[in-house]
Amino acid sequence: MTSYQPESPKISPRKISNPSPSQGATSSKDTIKENSTFSLSPNRPNSVHDKVARLSIHGSDEAHKNLLESLESKANGPPKRRRSSAQLVLQVNNNNNPNSTLSRKNSLTSMKVIKKKKKMNKPMELKIFENAFNKKISIKDLRDLTLFLMNANNNMPQWLRLKNRPQGLKMVVLFMPGLEPQDFELPSGKSFSADLPYENHIFLKGNENKHLLENCISVPITAPGSRLSLFSSYNSFINVGLTKNEKQLKKTELSNKKVIIDDLIMRLDQLIENGYPIHPYTEGVTDEDRCKDIELNNTKESDSMWYNTISFDHAGSHIFGLDCEMCLAGKDFVLTRVSILDFQNNVIYDELVKPDVEITDYLTKYSGITKEKLDPVTTTLKDVQHKITKLISSQDILIGHSLQSDLLALKLRHPRIVDTAVIYDHKAGPPFKPALKYLASEYLNISIQNNAEDGHDSIEDARTCIELTKLKIMNGLWFGISINTEDLFVRLSEKSNKKSLILNDYVSKNFNSKDNIYVGGSKVSSLSKKIRCVNDTEIYDNIQLHIDDYDICVGRLRELEFNRGYSQRRSRAETVNTKSSDEIIKLCNESINKIYEKLPLGSVMFLVSGCGDTKDFNNIMQEMNALNKEDRIAMKQQRDEELANAVMKARDSVASIIVKTESTALY
Repeated sequence: MTSYQPESPKISPRKISNPSPSQGATSSKDTIKENSTFSLSPNRPNSVHDKVARLSIHGSDEAHKNLLESLESKANGPPKRRRSSAQLVLQVNNNNNPNSTLSRKNSLTSMKVIKKKKKMNKPMELKIFENAFNKKISIKDLRDLTLFLMNANNNMPQWLRLKNRPQGLKMVVLFMPGLEPQDFELPSGKSFSADLPYENHIFLKGNENKHLLENCISVPITAPGSRLSLFSSYNSFINVGLTKNEKQLKKTELSNKKVIIDDLIMRLDQLIENGYPIHPYTEGVTDEDRCKDIELNNTKESDSMWYNTISFDHAGSHIFGLDCEMCLAGKDFVLTRVSILDFQNNVIYDELVKPDVEITDYLTKYSGITKEKLDPVTTTLKDVQHKITKLISSQDILIGHSLQSDLLALKLRHPRIVDTAVIYDHKAGPPFKPALKYLASEYLNISIQNNAEDGHDSIEDARTCIELTKLKIMNGLWFGISINTEDLFVRLSEKSNKKSLILNDYVSKNFNSKDNIYVGGSKVSSLSKKIRCVNDTEIYDNIQLHIDDYDICVGRLRELEFNRGYSQRRSRAETVNTKSSDEIIKLCNESINKIYEKLPLGSVMFLVSGCGDTKDFNNIMQEMNALNKEDRIAMKQQRDEELANAVMKARDSVASIIVKTESTALY
């Protein structure tokens, strides 16, 4: 046998002192056996490195032979299982030559990584725990599930277990206020919170799609609110709470942006959402809208009474503050005073106005108007409209607080609006709106609207709005806003590059919000698109048309809540819905089945009522809102229990969760 002379290995074990002369190369102690206790590394006795290192220092031919045979037998056996996601397999690399020399390129050992195969193409499985039925989940919980499904975070909600979340998952979320327990075949007098059974496959009555029903579960939801208040479920869903660090980042981003007044002008979707009469040349209004002329919050009756500002050149200020005072004629507010100031706070127009109807309540405490003041007045609404359209061009900017009320009283449409109730936030955050009195005290350190005998002063209110706007421009977009939430669709765009389609009745048609989404008034990049739909059919059709182009579609269906009197249409001009509630639900079933068929496997659908029966709550609130502040507080105390019961009824809602897979996905 040819003598084997290994080189010193490149691996550097712990230094060993020179062997004593008595340790000869052929000593029996030098022969390494399988049960040897010799180790240079106390933590890994008998390791390959130890044995090779020892042999490189002193060893016999027989020892080398034993080591090679041992390594070959281990290499040919099954690899040891490791805890890591890859298996490490030891290979002998001696080129079939037991006498080859040991070097880095021609090593006795090399490591080959064999990756374990990942679980691929497994169907998604979803289990909702029973405590979700006992404690009732919230709209926030649904939003958090949406973020998790869309890979915008990795925090699985605690009320469910989800297996095999796909990467390319698509979602459709439909809000349908007006849904009642009877629509889900629950007996009359039952509620979602108390009577939905656990592990059900309940969906809208009349739906016979067996595959959809097998993969559907309906769970009780608590609408946002408190014991005596009810908030918007849709707003709660599309606004994501920010962490402390995220808030600071947003503040820094907004602080660094230089602001001009054009940044504060309301977008078309904001105007529509806040109930403004829409000027036909508002940015975002399409030619189709202009042809219809009356679709966007405008009134069809007595249309000749309405005026639009027109474009013309003029000297002087192009930014104006406007405020009006109103009195009651029956149930309607009528104009009794209008004041206009330029941006330097100079009064350029201030007139009392004589309504052409009998005033039933002068509201002197708030309007400052009395019968004695109005008796000698001859100025009419039409006189005021003529004057304003000669003072203010459609290219000018109007500033006011909740200015839609003033423009409705003036029967005037204007396209460029800055609303201090929009550019400043309520201290409790959206959807609440701040009072002008609060904003003046908080940010201008002045006290307004304090004269109980003379009422409000429209000149003072208009001046306050102008000063608040100047302060906002001076301090930046972050000033005066609550940086507590972020738009859901911005979050999906930034965190997981998801494209969103938003469909409701208060955005402009074909309003593409890419590079034009606002967070606290700041433009940020987004991959979302908003389309205004005036009825449910348009929402269903747009989802089917665009489902391949977007990762998530969110639609707000309104016909059922209008039909059942849960809400009133903002615009009297829209075509009155003639469908019955059964026809609306039948259309919903048919459309959801079509959408379900078009969705790829691994997709998820939500059908959310968002609220329960709000009729009793709305009636109480309508009575309270007709009172002054002191009487309203007294009434709230007197009817506390009645209001609490109405709120509890209004917060009882439902969400149906549907998973599309080849087999049953709910377990």
